[in-house]
Amino acid sequence: MKAFFSLIIILSTMSCVSQKSNSTQESIKEIVFNAQTRGSLVNITVSDYTVFYKTHGNSKTYAINASQRKELEALINKLNIKNISELKAPSNKRAFDGALRATLAIKINETNYVSSEFDDDNPPEEIKAIIDTLRSYIQ
Repeated sequence: MKAFFSLIIILSTMSCVSQKSNSTQESIKEIVFNAQTRGSLVNITVSDYTVFYKTHGNSKTYAINASQRKELEALINKLNIKNISELKAPSNKRAFDGALRATLAIKINETNYVSSEFDDDNPPEEIKAIIDTLRSYIQ
């Protein structure tokens, strides 16, 4: 009888630990690439398996499959997300309207991480693959 109760206590404890680790696991809710300047706008938003693409005169919706979503998440997981706001832009053409002013925002659970501004055609190396992947969804 003692062995039975010991087994139930152990199983209950393991179940609670398992549920706790699953509930604290980070989840990427939304990825937003936004580029704009006077008179021009490009916005690519990924939420679940849907890609929303918007410009000043156009709006479209695309679907991505599970492997595409997994690839995007893998690229994001390689990134030091907490330092994304400190990334250095390799060029500064956006200062004189030579390029669109762009940012990348990634929402994980309830926290929104936003990059520093960069030229849309020349993102920091750390996020270049993410931007290229987002752009590939709308072509």
